[in-house]
Amino acid sequence: MSCQRCNELYARVRRVQTVPDSGSHPSTLELAYMVNLEYSIEMSHDCLHKIPESRKATIKVKDMVEYLDERNWELCTRTKNKGFTCSSFINHPAKRLVIVHRGTQLSNLLQLKANVRIALNLISSSIVAAADWHTSQSILNNTLKLDEGTRRFVRNDYSVTITGHSLGGWLAQLCTLLRKHPAFFPVGRRGKFSFGNDTMLDMNQANDLHCVAFDSPGANAVLTRLKEDPGWLNGGPRDVEIVLQTLDITVYLANRNLVNWCGTHVGTVKTIDVMSSASFFTRWFNPIASHGMKGILAYFQNNSNA
Repeated sequence: MSCQRCNELYARVRRVQTVPDSGSHPSTLELAYMVNLEYSIEMSHDCLHKIPESRKATIKVKDMVEYLDERNWELCTRTKNKGFTCSSFINHPAKRLVIVHRGTQLSNLLQLKANVRIALNLISSSIVAAADWHTSQSILNNTLKLDEGTRRFVRNDYSVTITGHSLGGWLAQLCTLLRKHPAFFPVGRRGKFSFGNDTMLDMNQANDLHCVAFDSPGANAVLTRLKEDPGWLNGGPRDVEIVLQTLDITVYLANRNLVNWCGTHVGTVKTIDVMSSASFFTRWFNPIASHGMKGILAYFQNNSNA
């Protein structure tokens, strides 16, 4: 059930006219807020305003939620499957959907195993399928409309951005490939669904996603694995290097650490300094100090045009 603040937000959103740049992608700062907030969202939360504050958090949930409220963002689809969690945020006036894959949590054994497998380039099709399932649910629930002429469900005119931090950023890049090139899906074609009255939904229709990853492991090794092992992903031999160049991926890498140093990266890679105020010891002797989403969000708060 939505709360009073949600009702006020919905009422305000209904009064807001479509913004001039509707359909464009959200700012990197907006995405950084969502990715940071994703670590606090649980399946039991039916709105952002009911997320409890964490005593250990240095960035208050209240402040993050207020930032998104002011910009007409609403929490929509939340999915959880096989240890992986994903949330979606929608902005109706701006016609934007954001899909956020959650990064690694030390208490989540499946995520820790996935991180080890990424480091060794030993990703299984089940991990790929779980990530794709989350993305599919977000797209199906929030961006489809019925074309009366063809009686097929097609994408509406909302832009779709997929993002995440650490493991979540790696999964976002993988899903960007799988959604644009459905034939690569490793467990077979997703199929078609009939709803009667000649109404059809093709689960394999291609989607262009705008991907922004924050301090993720390098995704190049697993995405180019098809070139060396065509049987791993469906679709047969093809020039994967050319395919990867068609993907809209931007990766923001913090100061070098054990996570972002793992593997080579694809897309547009931008480095950011999140350690400018850190002590000498922290900067040079803490191998993961720069990896946290707290420092990354602070960087974009201070460099909103980055």
